[in-house]
Parts: sequence; structure tokens; C-alpha cells
Amino acid sequence: MSELRALESISDYEGFDFPRLWRGREKVTEVERSFLTAAFAPADRRRLLEVGTGFGRLLGSLENLGDEIVAMDFDFGSLARLRSPGVQGDRTLRIAANIYHLPFVDGAFTGATMIRVYHHLVDPAAALAELCRVLQPSGTLLVSYNPKPTVGTLVNDIQRALHPSPEGRFRSMTFDRARHIELPPDPFPVHVGPREEFEQIVRSVGFEPRTEMVSGFEEYHLMKRVPTRLFVQLGTSFGRAPGFPMRFAILASPRGAMKPLPARDGILACPVCREPIERGLEEESVICPGCSFRGRRRDGVLDLRYVPDGVIRWKQGDTPH
Repeated sequence: MSELRALESISDYEGFDFPRLWRGREKVTEVERSFLTAAFAPADRRRLLEVGTGFGRLLGSLENLGDEIVAMDFDFGSLARLRSPGVQGDRTLRIAANIYHLPFVDGAFTGATMIRVYHHLVDPAAALAELCRVLQPSGTLLVSYNPKPTVGTLVNDIQRALHPSPEGRFRSMTFDRARHIELPPDPFPVHVGPREEFEQIVRSVGFEPRTEMVSGFEEYHLMKRVPTRLFVQLGTSFGRAPGFPMRFAILASPRGAMKPLPARDGILACPVCREPIERGLEEESVICPGCSFRGRRRDGVLDLRYVPDGVIRWKQGDTPH
């Protein structure tokens, strides 16, 4: 297997029970919805891309902010089951795609989000480069990441030490001397590194960090009675404070001459060769005029997932495919 293909490994959440995972965590969602508003209220919101929509936990908030929304995930089934107001009114497009091969033309979006995805990316620079490509100049990207060391990595270390995996493998997220570590699948691999590494990566692909917000303490049982507004105020006021389990970075794509925003029916491009696909949003079957890549619409979702040969595809059960 080539190094390139290994770097494009995919965490495939097909069949994963996300609603069960998020049951009882409404306060976390409320905090993150407030962060979305803080990030995009002053931004150009004509067309927003959500990478990692999942079961639509944050989609309604994006629909309240943006004029047009594209909900994107590799998990086709989750997109097909979405029932948000924007989806029902056809204002929100649902597109299944691979983050490393986005099926959009350059400059298709004025803003994008990638929440709770970054830590699963084995090659975050490649994924961010794709997002940079499809954003307008000075476009806004809100991305969350989990650095080390934090209170969150310490709590995670304690939990894994008390409940070891069947394989008996344990690697501390907090105290391991390696700058970047990959944890065993549970059920998917997790990558963590210091804040400095994150900033180096985003700058290397052209993004300029604007500000950060912090969160994570609302997850813990002892904090359940603290009002959501206090977590939001804390998170937006102390964005540079260390120790928080999760960080939300507001990034700006490179400056440049403003480009006309493509029309809604002109945003698609082949995920293989990047040839524009005209009127693809109106068709049940999509064929690239350049390389004959085929996509099709099922259950209201346009399936444009491209996975090169040899890519590791992690599915629930700790087994790569």
C-alpha cells in the first residue's frame, strides 16, 4: 500500500448509533450552537458547507444562519435520515462525499464548518487544503480540535487505565513524550497533538487563524447544573486559556480578489479530476464529462463518494477495510 493511500484512511460511521451517543448531552450541543452563531453572525453566509453532518445535531443552527446549506458526510445513511426544516424545504442539499476529495468547484462556498471530525483525520493538512480550495477568498472555516495535554486527555487516560482494552494496549494522551500520537481504534482511530501542531498545519495550507473559543467542561457530570450561558461566556472570552478539552478555531482562507460565487447548480465538480459538472444537482445520475466518474441520487442524497484503491476504511468493530 502506498503512503499516499494510507494517509487517506477513512472513518466510516455507517451504522453507528449517534443519537444514543448524544443522549443526555444537550448542554454540549447548546454550547456548540452558540459558537456557530459567534463564528458566522459577522461572516458572509450566502452558502455554508457542513463537513461531518452526522445525524444533524447542528444542522438546524446552520440553516438559521446561512442562505444556502450543503450538508456533507461520508455516512450516506445518516444524510438520508435527516429531517431538518431546511432539508424538507429543499434549501439544504445533502451530499455524501470524501473529505479528501470534495466534489465542488473552487470557491463554491463562503463559509464551512468541521466539528468533531479533525481528531479522526490521519492527514488533516490534506483535508484542510481541500476546504481551503472550495472556499471563497477570506472565507470563514470553523473547526474543532482536541489538543494535548488538557484536562480532557487526563480524564481520558484515567478512564482507559481503569477500563483497559482487551488487547491491553495503553498509551497516555497526556504524558506520552511523542509530539503526535495515534490511539487504537475505539471504534475509530484518534489522533492528538499539541496546539502548536494544529496552528502549523492550518498555516501550512494557507489558512489564517483569527480567534479561538474553548469548551469541554460542560461534558462532566459535576458541571451539569451550571447554566449554558456561563459556559458560552467562558468559552468566547477565554479562547487562549490552556487546559480546555476542546477548542474551536475560526480560520480565514487566503485573501485575494473576490470571485463571483458560483450559481447553486454550478457548484459540483468531479471528486476525481475536478472537472465541473454542470446541472448535476438536477440529475438523478451524475457523470463526469472528463473521466466518466459516476454518482447517483438516492433517498434525496447525492452520492459523490470517491475512495481511491488501497485506502484504509475503518468501520465499527476495530477492523479496517
